[in-house]
Amino acid sequence: MLKHLALPALAILAACATPQEQCINTASNQVRTMQALISTTQGNIDRGYAIHRSQEPYEVIDVCYDADDNPYNCFHTEYRTKETPVTIDVAEERRKLAQLKRRLPAERRKMDAAITNCRIQFPE
Repeated sequence: MLKHLALPALAILAACATPQEQCINTASNQVRTMQALISTTQGNIDRGYAIHRSQEPYEVIDVCYDADDNPYNCFHTEYRTKETPVTIDVAEERRKLAQLKRRLPAERRKMDAAITNCRIQFPE
């Protein structure tokens, strides 16, 4: 659920970011994604299963107002996150984790070079 709240906040912050900050953010996307995958995969291995998250709608009674400002009962839809355990192949998850960890240093080097270019291209 927090991911859904964080994305709009990041979009707002990105709109206020300097060109250098935007460039650095873009340059670091791949490393952040890989770190998130490593964390998720490690969690799956530690638990012995993955977690599937889905949004389920449900209706909530609310008070609405008509054009004359008279209250009446109405419904609106809210969402809750449902988490369901999913069977995994732990050996396959370990292979995936090892591959991600092997690739991460090279991605960090690419990110560092791209950040250096961002600082040259957009000095502050």
